[in-house]
Amino acid sequence: MTRLHPSDSSAQQAAEPLIIAAVASYLGVELLPARIQMGNGVRVEVDGASADQAVLVEAYAHVGRVRAAQGKKLATDAFKLVWAGQSLGATRLVIAVADIDAEKYLLRPGAWLTAALRDSNVEVVRVSIDAAAHARVVEAQRIQFR
Repeated sequence: MTRLHPSDSSAQQAAEPLIIAAVASYLGVELLPARIQMGNGVRVEVDGASADQAVLVEAYAHVGRVRAAQGKKLATDAFKLVWAGQSLGATRLVIAVADIDAEKYLLRPGAWLTAALRDSNVEVVRVSIDAAAHARVVEAQRIQFR
């Protein structure tokens, strides 16, 4: 059995397409990872986008309490969605999570990030991933946070 390096994030990366597939099913639209040219040599990568780029989604594959750096990543992902969405004329922006703790973090009453998401029309959608993928993420996090 190969031992994972403590910084290995392959379990989270493998869970992201499962989260995107669950959001696609929930929204009733096909979503694929996208690298979008924004002009002036700038490109943005999103975890899921509809063919017409009207729907943009970022997936967050973490289980358990959100730590400070992870909160910053969520805020960065939200800002990316808002910026790209405004530039592209997207009509639906989604941060997709697979854990109730992440959902609660993003929907905290009185938190500036919660208000910014609401005011920027960024939806927080919690979906389920299969038990095996969930277990792999939990195990990877156990190794990462020893």
